Amino acid sequence: MKKILMIMLLTFTTMANADEGRYSMISSDSDSIWVLDTEKGKVKMCWITGNNTSGKLLCKEWKDLDDAD
Repeated sequence: MKKILMIMLLTFTTMANADEGRYSMISSDSDSIWVLDTEKGKVKMCWITGNNTSGKLLCKEWKDLDDAD
């Protein structure tokens, strides 16, 4: 259920501000989602804390795919 909620939240927030096809979401084995900015070549990880009804969506900063870290 958490994954479905996170996908819905990310879909609605990115679709409102984004060019079509610019962002791609990739789920991982854990309760997190990777968001890929195909235009700028950056990626960030997002996840939900708390429970399904009162959880918060948290995301790390954008990271350049060319970084060696």
